[in-house]
Amino acid sequence: MNYTEQQLTAAVVSEGLRPVLADLQSGAPASLVSLIEGCWDKDPQNRPSFDDIVVELESILEHEIGRNSMEKASGESFISSNGVDAANFQSYQENISWFSQGKDFLKRVPTALAASTWLDSSDDHVYIPVLSCGSFASCGRRETMEDRHFLMPQLCDEKDIHIFAIFDGHRGSAAAEFSSGALPGFLRNLGSVCSPSDALFEAFIKTDIAFRTQLDSCRKRKGAVQKDWHPGCTAIAALIVRNKLIVANAGDCRTILCRSGNPHVLSRDHVASCLEERERIIGAGGLVKWQVDTWRVGDAALQVTRSIGDDDLKPAVTAEPEITSTTLSAEDEYIVMASDGLWDVVSETDVVNIIRDTVKEPGMCSKRLATEAAERGSKDNITVIVIFLRPVSTAERIY
Repeated sequence: MNYTEQQLTAAVVSEGLRPVLADLQSGAPASLVSLIEGCWDKDPQNRPSFDDIVVELESILEHEIGRNSMEKASGESFISSNGVDAANFQSYQENISWFSQGKDFLKRVPTALAASTWLDSSDDHVYIPVLSCGSFASCGRRETMEDRHFLMPQLCDEKDIHIFAIFDGHRGSAAAEFSSGALPGFLRNLGSVCSPSDALFEAFIKTDIAFRTQLDSCRKRKGAVQKDWHPGCTAIAALIVRNKLIVANAGDCRTILCRSGNPHVLSRDHVASCLEERERIIGAGGLVKWQVDTWRVGDAALQVTRSIGDDDLKPAVTAEPEITSTTLSAEDEYIVMASDGLWDVVSETDVVNIIRDTVKEPGMCSKRLATEAAERGSKDNITVIVIFLRPVSTAERIY
């Protein structure tokens, strides 16, 4: 095969290529080999969850430590095949499911599930889009995946209310994981007391406060998390209520709307290279400095100026999103949401051209865009959501 590096990266992203795995001849315990094989299963549904992996690794470790103790009792010392003394191997910190933490946070708060109040009966005759949605996510050239996203059509079982979101983590995936679990709950909880725009705005703020509160609580538990660890994530969410499209953005993820074949950008990137954002940061008491090749915020040298988390940079790096509201019509074809792993190398016009030449299935369009970004040399995680707003046919001609 004559793959270039970029073509190989694109193939790994789109075709799910897998490395050659360790076997029993490598000296690894059979249970560990089996666990690794499971983690690389081609079908994501067959892969063990994070909690399952932790339980299995603890079992393997206990077995190896027990074996080590027996061998020491007989005057032998056991060193694992990778050169680590199993008896001295200890977990650095407590394993925390941040998604579960976020999802469970509202169990402590009274829930007011009434998003139906957003539906005005006088709007019964307005244009209502017909949705189909899909997504694709890849760690790309990064070793770890810090993006998270969700697609929730028919929120609260309301056929005309839908919410989609992407969270791009940095300094770890904790903030993105927590936010993907918590934000939908906060949004539902605000449905009876706020307009859709206000509810989306408040959901960002409450998610940020909840995550930082939870992180601080974990810091106070000995060994739970590092004291100098300050994870964060940018976030973008699109809420559709009948013919209204409300986009909330904090950071550098981006959303576009294709209307009559042309892209319309519905969000603004919040980065330190933007003069308006730099002035806001400085006005809030934050530090902005030129470093390497661009403006960055604080000692953490963060490029983004709005995010959830990043507690060491608050309040300058705010979680307050910018909100845009658009009235949808029959001219609107689809929405594309993506993390900066796409937008760093693919323009809005390119996105429209690529989808024009792709079979009109949202999951396939998402995968095609992510693959294109990888092939163009994107160095970041890549997450793409495509939402068609009117009926499409996969048999449609693509040229």
